[in-house]
Amino acid sequence: MVGVHIIDLKPQNGAGIEAIVRWADVGSSIRRTFDRLYAPDALKPGHGHNFILYQNETREGARLLIGVLDREAGSSDPDVKAVHVPGGRVITAPHWGDYASMPATYGRIHDDIKARGLRRAPMSLEVYGDWDDDPAKVKTDLHIYLGMAI
Repeated sequence: MVGVHIIDLKPQNGAGIEAIVRWADVGSSIRRTFDRLYAPDALKPGHGHNFILYQNETREGARLLIGVLDREAGSSDPDVKAVHVPGGRVITAPHWGDYASMPATYGRIHDDIKARGLRRAPMSLEVYGDWDDDPAKVKTDLHIYLGMAI
């Protein structure tokens, strides 16, 4: 199993759509938003990895920034904007496999946060690797931003 690490994540840019989403609706909201992003002319041509930035996480839901890194907004959807993914100190682990099994990888990250006595910020980032028909070959980088001690 690949381990959990603390890194300094570099800031990144892309194009995306922001939405406030309840946890109960997160899956369907993500699918609908990616459908909009990949509609004709919503993005300028190019290649980048899909991402979701979860911000202001609460028990009820979060503000999501759903987008594609290293891409620019096109002209067909006015909600697709240039976006910025902040850098910062994160605790991270790669998740290999089906998206439905991500909670186990997140569990490892949360266990490591607790074991190290760290404090997390209410923000996390998922960066999705290239698709493969074999789910075992699909990598998603999971990052949880760490809080600063004052």
